Amino acid sequence: MSVKSRILLFLLSFYAYPAIAQFSILPVFGDQPIVENTWYVSTKGDSIQFDNIRFYLSDMQFEMDDKSRIKDTVSAHLIDVFDPATLHIALQKIDLKRLKMIHFNLGIDSLTNVSGALGGDLDPQKGMYWAWQSGYINLKIEGRSPRCKTRKNAFQYHIGGYLPPFYSMRKVELPVKNAIVNRNQDAIRQEVTIAVDFSLFFGNLSIATQNSIMMPGKEAMQLADYSTSMFSIYAPKN
Repeated sequence: MSVKSRILLFLLSFYAYPAIAQFSILPVFGDQPIVENTWYVSTKGDSIQFDNIRFYLSDMQFEMDDKSRIKDTVSAHLIDVFDPATLHIALQKIDLKRLKMIHFNLGIDSLTNVSGALGGDLDPQKGMYWAWQSGYINLKIEGRSPRCKTRKNAFQYHIGGYLPPFYSMRKVELPVKNAIVNRNQDAIRQEVTIAVDFSLFFGNLSIATQNSIMMPGKEAMQLADYSTSMFSIYAPKN
């Protein structure tokens, strides 16, 4: 086989695969991106600044137009709002033109919580694990607000728990429309952006009185319920 034929065969086999899919996470507060050392105002008029926001996305599944599902090979992704490297998830062999729904868990399921020492993003050294009795912290939000009459006006929300009646993992389903699949200039790379709007979370809180939740319980369950509303598919304005 000639060199020219080999190159042609390689190109044909390369483009036979669906485009590389990238899923990006866009943390926002209303219509503003979340960045460090920046103040935001909630719908309740509370001034808020964030020091730390981290959460787990697990068991990601991608529902195609024929109802089949493609499952992420990575069991859990630790998203750190202030670490850009964690805000992009690349997956091969998914054709986003056929994608209809994204399914994932916000947090870690009970089976994983009792599976012993784990590595990668589930490594307890990542700072998202309490102890075997309480398990993983699904969502961690820390910052400050003048409304908080606490030391340094700090608020802390560590939302977790895997045992009933305080099982705090939540399922999220996001419909995807072809019209809002963003394609990069690179013809073999496609992208969908998932917006996470923390203003929707804080719009449900009375931060002056509810500013420290650090263990599984009724309050953590309530905040876990609020947290699912933060996620949506980002539709850029034309």
